[in-house]
Amino acid sequence: MLIRFAVENFLSFKDKQVFSMVAAKHTRHPEHITDVGGKRILKGSFLFGANASGKSNFIKAVAAARHIIFSGLSGMDRKYFRLDPSFAARPGSFQFDIYSNGNFYSYGFAFSYSDNMIISEWLYRINGNNEVCIFERLIEDGHTVIHTGAKLNEDNQYRFRIYGEDINNTKTLLQDISEKEIVKDDDFKAFRDVWKWFGELVIIFPDMPLGLNTWRSLVSDNRVYQMVRTFDTGIRSVSIEEQSLDKILSGTPERIRERFFDDVERIIKTGERKGTNIILGDDLYSFEMRGNELVAFKQLMDHGNPDELFSFDDESDGTKRLFDLLPFVTAVKESGVILIDEIDRSFHTNLIIRYIELFYDNTKNLNMQLIATLHDVNLMDMDIIRQDEIWFIHRDEITNASDMYSLNRFQIRFDKKVIKDYLIGRFGSVPLFGQMEENNE
Repeated sequence: MLIRFAVENFLSFKDKQVFSMVAAKHTRHPEHITDVGGKRILKGSFLFGANASGKSNFIKAVAAARHIIFSGLSGMDRKYFRLDPSFAARPGSFQFDIYSNGNFYSYGFAFSYSDNMIISEWLYRINGNNEVCIFERLIEDGHTVIHTGAKLNEDNQYRFRIYGEDINNTKTLLQDISEKEIVKDDDFKAFRDVWKWFGELVIIFPDMPLGLNTWRSLVSDNRVYQMVRTFDTGIRSVSIEEQSLDKILSGTPERIRERFFDDVERIIKTGERKGTNIILGDDLYSFEMRGNELVAFKQLMDHGNPDELFSFDDESDGTKRLFDLLPFVTAVKESGVILIDEIDRSFHTNLIIRYIELFYDNTKNLNMQLIATLHDVNLMDMDIIRQDEIWFIHRDEITNASDMYSLNRFQIRFDKKVIKDYLIGRFGSVPLFGQMEENNE
């Protein structure tokens, strides 16, 4: 579970911003809280704010941190707070306080944009008021130095020191250790726990297409059929139909064919076997490698006439979005964190409220968390969610930097209707409309 996340000097986040999932003392909606290690942690949080306030950048910050952990610093050019030129020379940083496999951990790192290198990294295990330093990584006299307070046997101490001396300065030590056989040793349990937590993190952006593996889980899950009908989409069932590439490409414009073959070449070169989505014409296809053969599947919906199946493109934007998100209220696990950007995109208010209710219903007694950005203020209702689950992201009028804060800051009564106060700007994070200057020419 995510306990706390901090970000500094990344996109619109200039100064350090801290997001917390620690529950306040409120008693409403107790099913929205789970107890982990004696701490009351929220299962959901919902971030509101105007367009360009930085809501999506919050999700991007978590995604960027995960990318660096698994793939290094590639792609981080000019991701600093660009509205102040001096921030190009300042480090960016991410820190996560998490609960994984029965332990609390604090993990983070800072990196230099100008030098394209990780300048510090740390991992602590937290036991009550005590902290155990698993490792600290620093730059001293131009060289990377690794310190550890973990109890390692003599062989592991030697290996750990060698790995630290050889670490690539664009790569995290968490990745370096977790990809080696040594991580299976009990001395390196903390690395396994944290690595696993990031590996199971689910991040969804609005433009992410539905994957083949997800679609197959929808096809095989009877609960999905029931939910689809509950959401009044008109769909009776969903299916996938294997099709030949010749049939798919027949009559396809040359430009689209070229793009298709570029994607095929990428699949073959990378040996990718997971579902890959490509839009051809008006249809959505999923592709996967079966041995050395590329296999295509067309995604189809039955609206009541099995002789006239509908393609994915025939569906409304809201229905498409529903299929993007349904797996995460049906295929829940014992624990995990799901972050969704613009969860209410193309959704009717009643539909998004029902979706969130389903999340809580399906995750009773589980350590699952849903963190989402949205615009629909109708969800800002304490009969639906807790006040400590409501967060705002506001763009400062002077610096244009994003600030994050909880509704809890304002000491609002639980029975207060907060939508009106929000819309008149009491909590900030609403659009500010400048007056256009009159053109007298």
